[in-house]
Amino acid sequence: MKASLVAKLLLFTTLVTISVISRANEELMMQECHNSDNPTLCLSCLRSDPTSPEADQVGLARIILRCINSHLLTLTKNASTLGSVHHQNPKATAAWKQCSLGYATAKRGVGEADAHLITGDYDKAAYDVNVKVVAPPFSCNTSLETLNIHVPSSFRYHTEVYLALTQTLLRIIDRF
Repeated sequence: MKASLVAKLLLFTTLVTISVISRANEELMMQECHNSDNPTLCLSCLRSDPTSPEADQVGLARIILRCINSHLLTLTKNASTLGSVHHQNPKATAAWKQCSLGYATAKRGVGEADAHLITGDYDKAAYDVNVKVVAPPFSCNTSLETLNIHVPSSFRYHTEVYLALTQTLLRIIDRF
């Protein structure tokens, strides 16, 4: 009987602890996302990752970086596909190829920023995000607009989400 009571007490204590931790981490996520330009997008990204309930501030930043990387993979694939579709227009093909090369740079930047977050070198992480992660998609968009190349709405959407998440990430890193 005592063992049963102890087991029930231990289970209850564990459930209460998990509930308190989950609420505290939900509050941390809301606090971090509150300062972004798009809190809903930020929270959606964080909640999509199963590790977010246990994450601290750096962990949340790394989750956002993974969301950025996910959109980056989509943009890279789409830029490559769109470049091959425009084979009759050499300027469009060259612009899409340049976009693909920029996304490769951004991919390296994501990896480097993640490594800097892990080691606690937040200034270098912010630098990598600013220079290597944000610049290529911005440059791609500018190039495509300058050449009046039609950009599909899905590509624009992923670019906007990508850039919004990078700004969110930079704001989180600035608060470390």
